[in-house]
Amino acid sequence: MFLIGVGIPTLVALIYYGFVATDRYVSEASFVVRGISSSRTSGLEMFFRTFGLARTQDDTNVVQNYLLSRDAVRALEKQVPLRSYFSPAGADIISRFPRFWAGESFEDLYDYYLDRVSVTQQPSKGISVLRVQAFEPAQAKAIAEVLLKLGEAKVNEMNERAHGDAIGSAERDVDGAETILKNAQQALADFRNAEYLIDPGANAQSVLQTITTLSTALANTRAQIAQSSKNAPANPAASALETQSAAYSAGIEAERAKLAGSAAALASKLATYDRLILERTMAEKRLAAAISSLGSARQEARRQQIYIEEITEPNLPDKSTEPRRLRMIATFLVFSFALTAVGWLLVTGSKEHVSE
Repeated sequence: MFLIGVGIPTLVALIYYGFVATDRYVSEASFVVRGISSSRTSGLEMFFRTFGLARTQDDTNVVQNYLLSRDAVRALEKQVPLRSYFSPAGADIISRFPRFWAGESFEDLYDYYLDRVSVTQQPSKGISVLRVQAFEPAQAKAIAEVLLKLGEAKVNEMNERAHGDAIGSAERDVDGAETILKNAQQALADFRNAEYLIDPGANAQSVLQTITTLSTALANTRAQIAQSSKNAPANPAASALETQSAAYSAGIEAERAKLAGSAAALASKLATYDRLILERTMAEKRLAAAISSLGSARQEARRQQIYIEEITEPNLPDKSTEPRRLRMIATFLVFSFALTAVGWLLVTGSKEHVSE
């Protein structure tokens, strides 16, 4: 039992890992996903971060999951000959792709990829480590470099999406406010062109000044008439003064008719003009508020942006570190010994039970 359970598996592992297994080279790179506002954290955010609920930690998980996703493998295949990298001519049939018990489908490639690429995090430091195994040092480095670029592209895509969500609504509000202001200005211009008036209020002031001037002249004329009638009733100039007084009165009535009393009077036009001015003023204030909100949204979008900061670039390994031959042989020895011991205990126990 010991020979079958321990000796043969250990001998097979010794032969494979000692003489058959092809060397693999590992290229490592470390990076961190940061936010512009991640340097200053409140006590509540630190509390959430303790339980892994901080936004930067979530973004790190997103990047890690993407690098280990099928989408990343598809994007990686477009930039490097991944299948040829994983299936060199001199590699053993167990280590290379495709494995002898599997096919060459994309799912088989993805399963093999997960065995050769790993992304681990150091929660206490927030650092992620990317490890890529390949049969050639340059190939391992090339895959790692492309994966980091893909991760950065994914982060940029996330930033653009968040930027569009945060700013899109504010930009639509600005466009709507600009349209309303343009319509208000056009309505005011149409009114001025139709009525041949720039400012009805200014015209009304001019009419009032004319009325005041005519009223003053009328009062003076009537005073002269009264004085003439008292001092010289037969004065021939009295009739001229009466005619002048009547002209002043008619002028005052004409000017008053311009102010009110009909649909063409300035009063009705002034009401329409004031309404148009009020609409334009409100549209200007609305546009100013929308522009201010857009600026705040842009600042918030910039504050929420994240980026990948490379701590160490992918290295070019000069020595193979995989497979770990002694560790794998020892693992087979310990594992097979444990299984054999369990089997021996079961067999012994069953024999004792039968003998009883």
